[in-house]
Amino acid sequence: MLDWLGRYGGYVLIALGWVIFSIIIPSAAGPADVLSRERAAAPAAVSQAVSAGVPLLIGSPRSPGALPLLVAQPLAQSPAQPAEAPSTLDTALAAPADAVVDPLAAALPAPALSSTDRLVIPRIAVDTGVVEVGVLPNGEMETAAYAAGRLSFSAEAGEPGNLVLAGHNDVLGEVFRRLPELQIGDEIIVHRGAPAYRYRVEARTIVREDGATEAQRRENARWMDPTDEPVVTLISCYPYRVDTHRYIVRARLVE
Repeated sequence: MLDWLGRYGGYVLIALGWVIFSIIIPSAAGPADVLSRERAAAPAAVSQAVSAGVPLLIGSPRSPGALPLLVAQPLAQSPAQPAEAPSTLDTALAAPADAVVDPLAAALPAPALSSTDRLVIPRIAVDTGVVEVGVLPNGEMETAAYAAGRLSFSAEAGEPGNLVLAGHNDVLGEVFRRLPELQIGDEIIVHRGAPAYRYRVEARTIVREDGATEAQRRENARWMDPTDEPVVTLISCYPYRVDTHRYIVRARLVE
């Protein structure tokens, strides 16, 4: 028995190590089985011309030469009002009854909404700023540091179209580390200053990017195509600290 262990014990340990590694990181070899019941097909391209103009999905931070290009700034805080400043209601009550309303002032258009600037996902405890990102020279969407990045030519929150947001999962803030925990029906709240827009998760999927063909990467990128309906698409690398795939969540505006 001892002679057998001395001769074959090393091979047995190697085999056991491989089994344990496969159990701990099952998705490194292909995580499609994680969402086998809810795996979504890539959306149909709006048109060949539009699809060709869409960038590739975000790249892995573990790729050679990958560096963060954008760092989020802290969310702006509203200045505190002086204690002695009268409220709007107090001012209105103090105004003379015969005060005249300026018709020109009344006709002024409402101020334009600000850009999408905040993302809140209650289930996974995300409350982060949103900054605009563009496209890298290699054709991939940029990824913001310590924030969610909004593809600059994608839709704004609350408007018809596809609002595309991406974030890191294991570096530089890890804002989307818990993205795979989202469930169908979960709420995603996107702000544009004070106004907030609520979306409900309707699809989740995983696609391979590392080692994928150019054609497959273009197919994956169709999740960023423009849409007619108001949706938000969240993208991050996957699995944690492996980053061979991309995890994608699609949600639809409800209010």
